[in-house]
Amino acid sequence: MDDYKNIFSMSGKVALVTGGTSGLGAAIAEALLQSGVDVAVCGGHPEKAAFLQETADKCGSKFLALPCDVTSSASVEEMVDKIGSTLGAIDLLINSAGINKLLPAEDYDDDSFDRVMDINVKGTHIVTRTVGKKMMIPAKKGRIVNISSVKSFIGTKQNYAAYCASKGAVNMYTKQLACEWGKHGINCNAIAPTFVRTPINTALLDDPTFYATLVDRIPLGRIGVGKDIAAATLFLCSEGAAFISGQILTVDGGLTAMQ
Repeated sequence: MDDYKNIFSMSGKVALVTGGTSGLGAAIAEALLQSGVDVAVCGGHPEKAAFLQETADKCGSKFLALPCDVTSSASVEEMVDKIGSTLGAIDLLINSAGINKLLPAEDYDDDSFDRVMDINVKGTHIVTRTVGKKMMIPAKKGRIVNISSVKSFIGTKQNYAAYCASKGAVNMYTKQLACEWGKHGINCNAIAPTFVRTPINTALLDDPTFYATLVDRIPLGRIGVGKDIAAATLFLCSEGAAFISGQILTVDGGLTAMQ
């Protein structure tokens, strides 16, 4: 008889959450800490993650907040080595670092477009490549969860040209990594949320007309909260998802099911 008692337990694992100092990344990091996972987060301002240290202390988990530029191989290498020497080899990688810049496509300058693509796509690759090569491939195991967006599937009248393109690339990167690294015992999936209130979208969500139009398109009648995305991440990192790889899980209240 199969044993399901601890199928969702992750106690004793080590996770890295990029962009984990705020927004969705911070919600995911908090959920992992509460699940007994030792967690490292990185961002441009690691001091913002002080509240996560309090969570770690309460839960008996280890926590580390580090500065990192995910677009720099040298910076990522230094960060990953620090995590390895402090917490141990990374079992779970959540690529949550991401940015957006709202500009009409006809006015989207090269530097702005490159910046969005560099962090959302290139940064995801540099971190994944480094963690995979140094830790997951040698260990023959690992779970990778990339944070995508419903805007990887559907367009919008708002000015999201670079963001949509970047998240579409994240989806295909996820699928390709699942194909290449499955032989190493590594699962790679992505989560595609609809709007969750974070610093990246506050201005849009504070527009009552936009908010009302958005919620009207979501069958469950609300936008997402951090807990929704964190819970989906916990599932994909657990043994319960051992045979799931190369998938893009929409966590959108039914938005992409509705015409």
